[in-house]
Amino acid sequence: MGVFKGMFSFVAVDLETTGLDSGRDRIIEVALVKVIDGKEVAFFQSLVKPRGSLPVKIKRLTGLKDEDFAGAPDFTDIQQEILTFISDLPFVGHNIKFDKEFLDQALGFQGTYELYDTLELSRLLLPAAPSHRLGELCKRAGFELQTEHRALDDARGAAQLLLKLLQQAEENEADVIWQLSQLLKQAESAWYPFFHSLYSKVLKEFPGGKINRKIPGACYENNLPEEKPYPEKMPLALEDCLKILGPEGTLALSMAKFNHRPQQWEMTRSVVEALNQSRILLVEAGTGTGKSLAYLVPAILWARHNGERVVISTHTINLQEQLWKKDIPLLEEVADFSFKTALLKGRSNYLCLRRWYAMLAETHHPPAEAWFLARLMIWLQQTQTGDKSELFIPYQEMEYWYRICSETDSCLATRCRHFGQQCFFNAARRAAERADVVIINHSLLLSDANAENRFLPSFGPLIVDEAHHLEQCATEHLGKSTGRGEMMRWLSSKLPLRLEQIEDSTDPGNWQKALQQSAEIRQRARETVNSFFELLYRWVENVPGAEEPGWLTLRFAREGNPDGVACLSPAVETELDNLLVHLRSLVQINLRMASRLEDLTVLAGDHSGLAKDLLSWAMMGEKLADRLEFIGRCAEDEYVYWIEGVREEREMILRCAPVDVGPLLQDRLFSEQRPVILTSATLTVDGSFNYFQKNIGLDLLPAGAVMEKQLTSPFHYSEQVLLCAVKDILQPRQIGDAAYHDQIAEAVYQISLMAGGRTLVLFTSHRSLREVYFRLKTRYEEEDICLLGHELDGSRGRLVEQFMEGEKTVLFGAASFWEGVDIPGDSLSCVIMVKLPFAPPNQPTIEARLQKLARQGRNGFQDYQLPQAVIKFKQGFGRLIRDPEDRGVVILLDSRLVEKKYGRKFFNSLPLGEHVRGSWQQVVYKVKSWFQQN
Repeated sequence: MGVFKGMFSFVAVDLETTGLDSGRDRIIEVALVKVIDGKEVAFFQSLVKPRGSLPVKIKRLTGLKDEDFAGAPDFTDIQQEILTFISDLPFVGHNIKFDKEFLDQALGFQGTYELYDTLELSRLLLPAAPSHRLGELCKRAGFELQTEHRALDDARGAAQLLLKLLQQAEENEADVIWQLSQLLKQAESAWYPFFHSLYSKVLKEFPGGKINRKIPGACYENNLPEEKPYPEKMPLALEDCLKILGPEGTLALSMAKFNHRPQQWEMTRSVVEALNQSRILLVEAGTGTGKSLAYLVPAILWARHNGERVVISTHTINLQEQLWKKDIPLLEEVADFSFKTALLKGRSNYLCLRRWYAMLAETHHPPAEAWFLARLMIWLQQTQTGDKSELFIPYQEMEYWYRICSETDSCLATRCRHFGQQCFFNAARRAAERADVVIINHSLLLSDANAENRFLPSFGPLIVDEAHHLEQCATEHLGKSTGRGEMMRWLSSKLPLRLEQIEDSTDPGNWQKALQQSAEIRQRARETVNSFFELLYRWVENVPGAEEPGWLTLRFAREGNPDGVACLSPAVETELDNLLVHLRSLVQINLRMASRLEDLTVLAGDHSGLAKDLLSWAMMGEKLADRLEFIGRCAEDEYVYWIEGVREEREMILRCAPVDVGPLLQDRLFSEQRPVILTSATLTVDGSFNYFQKNIGLDLLPAGAVMEKQLTSPFHYSEQVLLCAVKDILQPRQIGDAAYHDQIAEAVYQISLMAGGRTLVLFTSHRSLREVYFRLKTRYEEEDICLLGHELDGSRGRLVEQFMEGEKTVLFGAASFWEGVDIPGDSLSCVIMVKLPFAPPNQPTIEARLQKLARQGRNGFQDYQLPQAVIKFKQGFGRLIRDPEDRGVVILLDSRLVEKKYGRKFFNSLPLGEHVRGSWQQVVYKVKSWFQQN
């Protein structure tokens, strides 16, 4: 201990405040803990009189009440005591800049104290920690805060955490500490002096470097098991599944809370039938069915009996983690046989060690890039997978990740010195090749299908869970996009700096000439990128109907298109030609330089890594130019093309997507003779799979190729749920926008009061969410109810955590909250859907699909918009009941549900036969009486 003497004498600071804005909010509690030579010697703690009552959120967070502040001093009364206590010691705290800003505001000056942030240090030394909140980090370090979000406990926690982290820092190898210190110096981090001093100490103690040095990498077995020939598939016996899933099976015997569900068993029976007959099966399995085990058990048994790998694809990370961390370990524990599973992701999710070392070798890094590399330096000493999902990488840092991730075009394969037992991507691929069951996501499934199955190892049966997302995923994945930012990032590559260090002794004149030409073309390309997007912006400004401020979406097409969509102006077309010429010229000269580097490798030295990087960069430019030309020229009639962006930022992104993905999915995913199981809780509309089948191309298959199974939920919805439809709230077009939101706000407020908070309100637009949020924020405060708004009070994950932690809480959520939010128990007792979830008809892909249906003489609303809204409506309804013990009410505030004939399709698609309809006041009364009875 004592590497950096000053770091063991400090004052740990923590403040509780009424909010996050130091200019507007106020300090309500101060705590200071003095640590001298690593030991606490004194502390100071005081409440501070607030202005008015505390916000409800702060009361919940801290446990403080307004009456606790009776007799509390003003900040000015304790100001001198605080200054005396601090003396000239440095400040330590978790996100210390926050506390320092508030102290400066209260003290009326900008102090010059040294600041050492435990949040920053924890992100550096514990990059893969699931949470960097102080309480979670303290638990990880082996101690717990007595009262989280109280100033004194948090200050003591930060002090202890600092000492633990500094001790952990000393356990790193000398070369890691040295590289860290250099990166932190470039990152302009306050932690640079500590690591610089630590390196000197470690070097003295271990002059030759520390013992048992870890080499970053995956370290996996290189040889694969022999492929066993299975000329004929062995049918799977249902009885084998019964031994695990049946009422007397191993799961029932080993788990006290395991319930044998007839619906789960019916699904298992259907999956076995589909596997044995090599057919496609559609299964809608209601919430609580236990569908993941219903397909996992037969999938594993099939793989073991037939030596044929099974692939399971999911849409959300939550389900992927449930399978990987919960369901599969459970089956491994109870099964009387062994099996292997693997989790495989797209190649760019894995770090490439060759590219990492090349980036690390660069002599200068901007501060943000240096900080990113410093975090990854520690992570590489810890990770076994090299998977970026172990890290939190903000979107601003993703450009750095793309410079070091694994890529097909830049891979040296067997010529790479890391190719053997260290390569993370190879480790993941080899694990998948050994596995009986491989778990992937829809994006990777579609990538593999699009690339003619070049990524995934060979497999037999395919199981697609959360299959209702398949059409949208295919639309996004089979589409294309590009914009100014992407092009400028490509043109700003650091490769030229590395090329300038290469000498071609055999032909130096031509090499220098090529370098100069490349630089000149690159500069012209930059200028043309800017002029092209500036012209594009001006053209958008002049298109009729594009006058609205804010987010902009505008379709365009070729001349003579059947939908009468605007065409790009001649000036934009001409500048597009110029840009494509410059981009492709730059690509060609760099391809020639990459080839020359390969020659130099043979003649003078190993430049193969740089040659491959240059080739990869050039190919990326070629793909960029191809995408730009495809979109700008509206290359194929079966695609829809549009521009989107934020008008005020003058940033335009060009996009396109296939109008109809069904034929593409049928050709690339369902044309092979293999069993395919597609399942979800929401596949049918009014009891029919027709809409889903048409959207993903199953209607193009021969008759009898597809089996269907619809299974009800085991929950007793008629006893657990009250469903109410409000019929007197007028639409915005009838009464105006402001009056409409006044009505919604009043109805939401009164209904949620009857539920005692505990309410999730689902909106279809962020604008409406904000309108209602600001109408009700103060009123909820007066009722001691905490209101949380999506993108107003935090991210989705954090808001759900806060909602589950509180009691009297109301959560406003937009599109992403309609599904994937799982809040069992008493925290959630009321779900309010503000509007029916119809997608905007002017969204480019939807508009193009509706126009295509109209040209075919079909009704786009009935055949597309309505079924799509019903599926999402069912997802929203499913947020309430997640457990057999759950109870609550679902309220629909859209009067169209009872006024329009199509309303019956929504009601018929729910697992509930009855509902109440009336004015919103009548619904409030009904909700009140229902909660009293239940």
